[in-house]
Amino acid sequence: MGLAEGTVENYLRRRVREEGGQIRKLRWIGRRGAPDNMVWWSGGRLAFVECKAAGEESDPRSIQGREFRRMEEAGLPVFRARSEADVETIIARVKNSACNSPRDTA
Repeated sequence: MGLAEGTVENYLRRRVREEGGQIRKLRWIGRRGAPDNMVWWSGGRLAFVECKAAGEESDPRSIQGREFRRMEEAGLPVFRARSEADVETIIARVKNSACNSPRDTA
């Protein structure tokens, strides 16, 4: 059995702070399907992150899939984290400014 969504999100919060970044839990008024977290480091390096339980897949035709696609098409980096390894990959990409609207997200 993989990690629960809350476990992944807690790991994300801890690791972003350990790496000197900031993280905010987001609430999107009047918008369904948007990512739950925004992470950033100085210099404008930021991304939106949706945490999922391990093995939980996103349907690209779902409300969330369409919302992520809109954000990515606008050039916003959107990631999905399902494991600690995903979190580490996201942190490395964002912190090192190598995040440009990734569709091959973790």
